[in-house]
Amino acid sequence: MKKLVKYVVSILLILPITIVEAQQKPIPEGFLPSAGSVGIGFSINPVSGIRANSQFKSKEFVGESIKAATAVPYEMFILAQEPMASVRLKYKVSEKLAVKGSVGFSGVYFKYREYVTDDVAKKNNPLSEDVVVDNINFNLSGGGASVGLEYTGGSRKLRFVCGASLLYSFGGAVVNFDYGNQITAMNQAPTNMDIAEDLNDAKAGINGDIAYARPIKRYNVGFEHGVGLMCDLGIEWFFAEKLSLGANVTFTPIMMAWQPQTYTVFEGYSQAQAAVTEYNRLVSPGSRTLIYGTENIGAILSLHYYFK
Repeated sequence: MKKLVKYVVSILLILPITIVEAQQKPIPEGFLPSAGSVGIGFSINPVSGIRANSQFKSKEFVGESIKAATAVPYEMFILAQEPMASVRLKYKVSEKLAVKGSVGFSGVYFKYREYVTDDVAKKNNPLSEDVVVDNINFNLSGGGASVGLEYTGGSRKLRFVCGASLLYSFGGAVVNFDYGNQITAMNQAPTNMDIAEDLNDAKAGINGDIAYARPIKRYNVGFEHGVGLMCDLGIEWFFAEKLSLGANVTFTPIMMAWQPQTYTVFEGYSQAQAAVTEYNRLVSPGSRTLIYGTENIGAILSLHYYFK
C-alpha cells in the first residue's frame, strides 16, 4: 500500500512538469483534431455513486447518481446528474467549437444486514443473548444522456474547454426487506432493525384489522425522470496523436424532476383472518421538484480518440 501511495504521489509531481515541457515543444502536423474530426471516448464520474444510503435529505439527489429516499421516506428519488460511466461523442464543427453528446448508465445492488434480538429465544429465556439477522436489499439503477456544445480555448496540447448541455436523467428502485423474527399470532409486533422501523409508514396498523404492519417491499411505478441544464469547465490534454485526457468540473444550476407513484407491500397479523396477511398500499402519489442552486457540482474524467 505504501509503494502504491509513493507511485501515485510521484506521478502527481511529475505530470505537471511533463505537461509544461510538452506545451513548449513544436506540435507535429496532424497531431491535433481539426474541423470535421469526430471524437469517441468514455468517461467516469468519481463523484457519482460513492455512497448509496437508505435515507437522504430532500433535494440531495442532483449531483450524485444514486439516491433512495427524500426527507419523506415514502418517496424514492434515484437520478443521475452524470452517470458513473458514459460513452461520449464529439464532432468538431470548427477548431474551437464542437457538438458533444453522452449516454451512460449506473446502478448498485447491495444488502444491508444487522443483528437483532431473537424474540423466540428471549421469550424462552429472558437472559438469552441469541440474535437473528435482518436484511434490506437495495436494487437501484439509473442513467442519463446529454447533448450540447463545447468551446476550446488555446492551440497547444493542453487546452481550456467549457460547455453547456441539456441533460436528461432517469432512475428506478426496488427495496426488499427480509426479517429474522417472523410475525405470528403470539408475536404480532416482532423486533426489527431500527432502519426498517424508520422507513415504516404503517406502524399504527392497516384498516383497523392489523394492529401492527411492517414493510417487506417498496417500489416505484416506473422510472423517475429529470431534465436540466448542465455546465462544465476544465482542461483537455493531447498526450498522443489525436488522443486526449480530459478533466472537467460540472455544475447543474437547474433541473426539473418527476417522481412516480410509490407503493409499499406490508405484512401483518390479521385478526379477522387469524393469519399473516400482505397488503399492497399506495404510499406516495408522486411528486414534482424544481431544483436550483450552486451545490449541484460533479466531476468528469474522460479519454477521447479523434479521427476524420
